[in-house]
Amino acid sequence: MKAYDGQGSAFDRASRVFLVLSLLAYLCLSPAMLTVLGIPYDAPYGSFVFKLHPGSYLLTIALALSLAAQGNPLVALLRRLAGQPLLGLYLLAMLSGFVYSLLRYGASGSAFFIDTLMMPAAIALILLRLDAAQLRGLFRLILIVAIANAALGLVEAAMQHHLVPYTVAGGVPVIEDKFRATALLGHPLENALITSIVLLASLDRPMSPLWRASLVAFLVLALLAFGGRTSFVLTTLALLAYTAWGALHGLRAGRYGYLHIVGASIAMLLALPMAMALVWRSGLGARIFEGLYLDDSATVRLRIFSVFDHLDRFDVLFGISPAQIHAVSARVGLSANLEAIENFWLFMLLQLGVFGFAVFALGLLCAFWLLWRRAGSGGRWTLLVFLITASTTNSLASKTSALTLLFAVLCGVAGYRALGAEAAAAERRSAPRQAFSRIGARA
Repeated sequence: MKAYDGQGSAFDRASRVFLVLSLLAYLCLSPAMLTVLGIPYDAPYGSFVFKLHPGSYLLTIALALSLAAQGNPLVALLRRLAGQPLLGLYLLAMLSGFVYSLLRYGASGSAFFIDTLMMPAAIALILLRLDAAQLRGLFRLILIVAIANAALGLVEAAMQHHLVPYTVAGGVPVIEDKFRATALLGHPLENALITSIVLLASLDRPMSPLWRASLVAFLVLALLAFGGRTSFVLTTLALLAYTAWGALHGLRAGRYGYLHIVGASIAMLLALPMAMALVWRSGLGARIFEGLYLDDSATVRLRIFSVFDHLDRFDVLFGISPAQIHAVSARVGLSANLEAIENFWLFMLLQLGVFGFAVFALGLLCAFWLLWRRAGSGGRWTLLVFLITASTTNSLASKTSALTLLFAVLCGVAGYRALGAEAAAAERRSAPRQAFSRIGARA
């Protein structure tokens, strides 16, 4: 028994190493970087082996080791899924969609089911094995990489030069009127989404007011550099709502007086125009501030709904192949390489049909409900902003690590809630002793 425990601990340690490596791969190896390295990850050619992200291979190994640490891997998997029925429903729904797509259309266009939709369940199954301290360490790692990525984005914006070529579809260069940083994640919208996730989730991490304000300001500047309008606007609104709610709660609890609230409001009113003037003067976020209107990027998101004019009833009920989706997209005027159906709900409806889409949507909502129940206030704002932002792109209908990283971030930051619960429990345990000591003093 002791030998097995030692072996299980070794498997657990190895699993954590591969988990860290997988997260670093997701955060540092963008599709454009893989293209530079000669891997046709997002190219329209190449073996299926290269269509899966290196991080997915590492994460699969991490899961296998984590399950093996508990003896029979299959029994361990079933036990973990039985303990988290919402996660089990999510995984079953994604597997059903993958099998349906594979049987109807073949392997082409199906790799994103594994990378984008199954890996979140894999990382969740691993995180179930970690304790609160390990989860906090995981979040700190992601936060450090996100800060480094934001710094790279700001450097790119200052230099007006991409450190890694900005390409899609296996090397097709992207030319834009307004410069947007791409940093490690390789695409402005992917960078904006992940930066937003980390920023809002970090609100649940205990920090000094100065460090929190500095972190928020730095990551908001990075959002401007990445030029994602939806992420920037929603993140800003979420921060304002979070701050207002915290001020109201503090006012009711007696931590703040009206003078504190009024003084802070006046300071913000004076500082905000100055900050906006400096940002505008620097040219940072020009695409966001000059593009808050219905431009080409926004009209594409409206034009995509005309695809139903080119489908019959059978297509709507049972779906069409990825090749047919591209053909229909071209018929509504979308560029083959540079434009896509910027709504993952619509794309999944087209590929799976009404019945398959219903299963997919139910599974995804189960995953979000699972995360919502575990999240603090910052985590819940993260979920809302992620869902709205992702719904304005083809994110979850393409190969992306965004949902996997969302699981990692929210489960990691939940480790701080456990720390707060331990502190509160310790305070409750010490309260009776303090009461008795006060009685003794009076006696």
